Amino acid sequence: MTISNNPAAKDDGLIKQKPYLFIGVVILGVLASVLMRLQLNYNAGHIDEYDYLFVAKQLLAGKTWNTYAYVFGSDLNWYIYGIGDAIAGLTGARFVAGIFGVISIVSFYHFVRVLFKSKEIALVSAAILSFQAAHIFTSKLVTYDVTSFAFMMLALATLMMSIDSEAKKRTMYLGLGIVFFSLSVTSKYTGIVYLPLIALALVFYSFRIAVLFSLGVSAILGLYTWLHFDGLKILYQVQIVGTHGANSTYQNVFKMEMAYLAFPLALWLMAIVYRVIEQRKGTLKDRFFWMFLGLFVLGTPMVAYHLHGQNMISVYKHMLYPLLFMSPVIAWLMWSFMKRFNFGLLSQIIPSALVLGMLVLNYQHVRDMENGYPNVSPIHEEVAKGISTNTTILSEDPYLFRYTAFDDVRQAQIKELTWLDNNLDGKFEDQDVLDALWDAKFDYVFLNDILRPDLNEKIRGYLLDRAYEKVLVVPYDTSKVMNWKTQGNLELYKRKIDPRIPMSEDMIFQ
Repeated sequence: MTISNNPAAKDDGLIKQKPYLFIGVVILGVLASVLMRLQLNYNAGHIDEYDYLFVAKQLLAGKTWNTYAYVFGSDLNWYIYGIGDAIAGLTGARFVAGIFGVISIVSFYHFVRVLFKSKEIALVSAAILSFQAAHIFTSKLVTYDVTSFAFMMLALATLMMSIDSEAKKRTMYLGLGIVFFSLSVTSKYTGIVYLPLIALALVFYSFRIAVLFSLGVSAILGLYTWLHFDGLKILYQVQIVGTHGANSTYQNVFKMEMAYLAFPLALWLMAIVYRVIEQRKGTLKDRFFWMFLGLFVLGTPMVAYHLHGQNMISVYKHMLYPLLFMSPVIAWLMWSFMKRFNFGLLSQIIPSALVLGMLVLNYQHVRDMENGYPNVSPIHEEVAKGISTNTTILSEDPYLFRYTAFDDVRQAQIKELTWLDNNLDGKFEDQDVLDALWDAKFDYVFLNDILRPDLNEKIRGYLLDRAYEKVLVVPYDTSKVMNWKTQGNLELYKRKIDPRIPMSEDMIFQ
């Protein structure tokens, strides 16, 4: 086996062997990733999907909804997903998410190609990113995560092109980078944490571009904040300080993060060690060494955010960012190792085995994500049998029926367990729910024991003692990816008697 003394050199024709085994395994992985992405009917809608698609229906119908007070992204997301929903329902909207997933992979390829000046490393990097469960799942989940991620990748690609291009194209690419990054942040606000880090990284390439990028993005986001200030203020107070506050322990958050990051982190460390061994005394002057460290730093904000806040919400999605920035380093390690041995067959075995290991690990992660929440299909199918324009519904899942019954029932006739004001005093109290049930105000009551299990214990007594019968029970056993509660029952109750106050005369439904 002949050893090359210059692993970073480009393939100059002297290397006759090609990494066919490795290429074959990577292609197998890409095909497996595509198959997993095409399984769009893996589960009924997630609570967030029903929320966002309901909002999409509202917006496309010319109506309004106070999204800026509780959703971490702009309405542009929902207009886009609404088109897919209008064509093919939930499956169509998930397909739109898949398109954004593809856009992000292609953009990531161009980012790495310019950064590493290597098409081979860029291709392997894009393949590795496509294997990641966080990317596969968010690419078939109707949320703002994949739209924000796609715009982020477009921003990184165009910013790198602005540095690498001739002067007459530089301004165009910089302008696109500013627009795409701003769209990434407004698609999902957590993207703002990357503004200072990306601006700092740009300083090492071009101080002028870094300054113009920072000013351009700040101006756009400042205007956006001014336009939606009242809603964003409520969002901060209720969602960020309240709902998304501490909800777990450091140990549990760290354990969840390492479930996704331990393997790639080990490979990143191997790349660092490998480069140090190669460069030895020249390590501190080596561009690749500092680039690897810089990419690692770019991957840390989401990890630190969840640890600092002891917050488990969306960990499984946010780990996509550290995986993103470690992927090029892992690709470089695999390619450099094989090139060092002129791509001999034996040199391909270890990288190929690592790729297969990634596939197996991420396949299980994808299945856990798909099984991360109960399948509510039987519930809305049962309600659909008896629904009419006069149907009233109380649901623990806030948006399930707002979406599925959008064309059949007025929104005023669908109430949420947590936000019911029965006596119209401006307060949302448990007693409001109990009083409304005692008066038999709802045709259907849906409980899932996820959002308000404490209140549900009181509710069941009122339901069965007063005016309701349990018509459907669906046991569920989910993974721990999205919720600490993995076992329980979906329960649907139906009213047996007439309400004390007719729906047409009850002010809570007007």
